[in-house]
Amino acid sequence: MNPSQGDAIASRADKVAARSDAELITPRQRRVMTALEERARRCELLAALAAAGGLERERAANVLCAELGELETTAGEVGLEGLGAMACAARKVVEHLGGVKVAHRGQRDVIVLDDDEITRDLITLALQAEGHRVRGAASVAELSYFVRERKPHVLLSEARMPDAPGPRFCNYLRVHMALENIPIVIFSAAHGDELSRLARDAGADLYLSKDQGISDLMAEVARLFEEILG
Repeated sequence: MNPSQGDAIASRADKVAARSDAELITPRQRRVMTALEERARRCELLAALAAAGGLERERAANVLCAELGELETTAGEVGLEGLGAMACAARKVVEHLGGVKVAHRGQRDVIVLDDDEITRDLITLALQAEGHRVRGAASVAELSYFVRERKPHVLLSEARMPDAPGPRFCNYLRVHMALENIPIVIFSAAHGDELSRLARDAGADLYLSKDQGISDLMAEVARLFEEILG
């Protein structure tokens, strides 16, 4: 056997080994692994905000409990009992040390759809700090998976997504993702007449401007939740 044949055989063996490793992980477990990376990044952002004094202790603990709660749920769904038990224990410790008392009255299940990672994370953290259950989707394809898993009370979405049609965007989501009775709130860097036009063209229930700042945005979202959900 010449060297080139030996290299070819070794290369094939590596591919078979890699494929075997990949087949040990189900698509659902792979999503959990991706979610872990997302939560690790948000927790780093949370730590930075807390260290800078931008988030008080109880609100920071609320966010961490929300992240651990989501991890506990998804780990249980795919049979990762050890990971779920660890997340559950960590959540209870944070609840105790942080004095967290999540108000379930008024708590909403929200999906934030935005392909901008920083915006998505900031809005997710702010909503979690208020005690809401929040999942962040980076694409319409990811949103579709989340909706099948658990329908939200509200969808907060960027006005323009790369993998979705522009005009009547919200109508498209309602028809193709069974979101007929789910309020959709469009938010965008646009404002004034342009934002109104974008929301109208997309078929949104309500609209907000990203330029308001996170605290103002959250106050407006809380008001909208009361209006559209009661």
